[in-house]
Amino acid sequence: MLSRRQLLCGLGAAGLAPLPFDIAYARPHPLTRIDPRWIVSESEAIRWHGIKDEKGPALTGNASWRQFLAFLETKLGEYGCVDIHRSPWTFTRLETSTWPDDSGWSLAVGDRRVALANFGANCGLTGPAGVTAPLVLWDPDNEPDVAGRIVVYRPVPRPEIRAAFSNGDYERTTPFDSHPVEGRPVPQAQDGTGSISAAVWDEMTSTSAFIRDIAERAPAGVVFAMNLNRAATAGLYTFPVPDHYGFPSVYVDRLGGDAVIADARAQRTATIRVAGRHVQSEAWQLVACLPGRDYGSDRDQQIQLRTHTDGPSISQDNGAFGLLGIIRYMSQVPRRERPRTLLLEFDCRHFMPGAERRWEHQDYFRKYPDARAKVVALVAMEHLGQIEYVADGEDIRPSGRSLPTWIYASGNERMIAEAYRAAVDHRLRSAVIRSPGRPGVHGGSQGPWYGMSRQGSLLGLPTYGVQGDLGAYWAFSGRMDRFDARSFTRQVAAFAQLTGFLMTADPATLELLPAGDVTPRL
Repeated sequence: MLSRRQLLCGLGAAGLAPLPFDIAYARPHPLTRIDPRWIVSESEAIRWHGIKDEKGPALTGNASWRQFLAFLETKLGEYGCVDIHRSPWTFTRLETSTWPDDSGWSLAVGDRRVALANFGANCGLTGPAGVTAPLVLWDPDNEPDVAGRIVVYRPVPRPEIRAAFSNGDYERTTPFDSHPVEGRPVPQAQDGTGSISAAVWDEMTSTSAFIRDIAERAPAGVVFAMNLNRAATAGLYTFPVPDHYGFPSVYVDRLGGDAVIADARAQRTATIRVAGRHVQSEAWQLVACLPGRDYGSDRDQQIQLRTHTDGPSISQDNGAFGLLGIIRYMSQVPRRERPRTLLLEFDCRHFMPGAERRWEHQDYFRKYPDARAKVVALVAMEHLGQIEYVADGEDIRPSGRSLPTWIYASGNERMIAEAYRAAVDHRLRSAVIRSPGRPGVHGGSQGPWYGMSRQGSLLGLPTYGVQGDLGAYWAFSGRMDRFDARSFTRQVAAFAQLTGFLMTADPATLELLPAGDVTPRL
């Protein structure tokens, strides 16, 4: 008898493998077979994203974010959502100039001004004159005294972090396809193009960890001398996002970093400046429901749809538009034919100071412990409509291949099969379907649950999640010119289909296998 690996690899070699079983429906229904007329069009998706992009990065509390949230609320109402609710609180955010405007932040060594890629998220402010201090190069094997000095830190590549982020095992894949013109031959290995995604993820998370580790040593400032080229570093914003800390920090690209490292070795003095102010702002989680036929009764069951609303680029995070696309579709289905209610959660804490861990007490579901009592499954969407980029000298360019779409599914054979069906039905190329906590098709680890779908696994709910690979989207430089509307609409169609499946499936058929370790390792 063929092993599972042999069977799937053999079928995959022929292109799109048939599903291991089929599901017979009594009649075509828009919850089980998507009506393409109801899916958001590419032109409408571009209009939506243009509103988000109009005022720059949408970080919680700023003008862009408020415009983004106002648009979402209006459209949710138009699509029939009810009980639209803001769960608000106030917080302090840092406000300075936004890339590419570097008027608020600078670095000078003697009389030489160093070109900067960005300031560090939630770093300390210096005032307009900046802080002048000796440079010192960080040596992880012989840690220097950094108190009162400007530390130059170069990340050391961590191969294990890069591999876990972009090259883990999987359940199923659809063929990797060319971009923007489809049908041309491209590498089929997951990391066959040398995408910048894993390197950016590794470098960026390393800087966040360094802030955490060095904060108590009272440096005068930190210069992150990245190994990334100019374009990959441009506008890069720290993640995971630290809470406010008391010293300034700035990012420089590889070439600028080489020069500052030489300055530190020569024991030169530098002036670092991050000028701005701290502003009291309002944040809110947005919650709404698209009613099912039993909404308001004891019989009501709900599917929770969740995403973030804050991020530094056009698609970090545009998951709210993904959910809006699903609601746009489901609003066309008469309420009497919607067996379950859709409970929407738009969370704003991802790029707030200290991120979700700092604001756990403000979580809507902690404030209202019974709000999830009727939830029987969960769907998460984030980082949609992305393009794969590779380094090209000091620039980045599209690789010529579609960026992988990561689809996460609970450990249930039927759910995994439906995820694959949805990817095939809607021509979602370069889809990598993972079910963390169990061996993949090659017997290896499928990695952790990345992103917001992780919560479903922790709650023991049947869960789907989708996200892109992000490389060029952790930065303020990721604007409309990096948005792929075709990929976005296909992702929405696939996840409308998976949402419809969860709305109609018998829970008895969705028994979950043990998930194992689902915690990301940074």
